[in-house]
Amino acid sequence: MRLFRYIWVPWIMVFIYSLFSVFLGQNGLFMKRNLEAEKSRISLNQTILKNAGNEYNLTKDYLLNDNDALSVYARQLGYSRNDEDFIRIMGLGISAKSELPAGQVFYALTPAHVPDKVIKLIAAFFGFIVFLFLLINDSFSIKNKLSEFGSSFRGRFSSR
Repeated sequence: MRLFRYIWVPWIMVFIYSLFSVFLGQNGLFMKRNLEAEKSRISLNQTILKNAGNEYNLTKDYLLNDNDALSVYARQLGYSRNDEDFIRIMGLGISAKSELPAGQVFYALTPAHVPDKVIKLIAAFFGFIVFLFLLINDSFSIKNKLSEFGSSFRGRFSSR
C-alpha cells in the first residue's frame, strides 16, 4: 500500500507541467494576452497610418484640382509671399520644409514565454521534491514502527 503513494509523483509532475504550460507556455494565457495587446497596438498604428494616407490623398486631390488651394499651400511651404501671384510649374521635387509626417513604423515585439524545457525541469523538480518527501516520510514511519516493535519485543522478553 505504501508503493501506491509513489504513483502520485508522476501525476504531480504532469499536473505541474500542465499548469505552467497553460499559464506561461508558448501557447499559454499569458502569451495570448501579450499577443492580443500587440495586435491592438499594431492595429491602432495601422488606423493612424490609414488616416494619414487619406489626408494625403485629399491634399493631393485639392492641389491637383484647385488653384486657390495650390497657392495657399505654396505660400505655407514658403514658395511665395502674399503679394506675389502663383504660377503652376510642374516637375519640382518635394520641399525640404514639408511638415507632413510619414507615420511611424511599428515592429512586432518578440513575445517572451517560458521555454518548454524549463517547464519540464520545474515539473521534474517538483516531482523530485514530492518523491523525497514521501521517501523521508516512509523512513520516519519505518523507524517509528521498528522502535515500537523493539520496545514491545524487549518488553516481552524482559518480563521472563
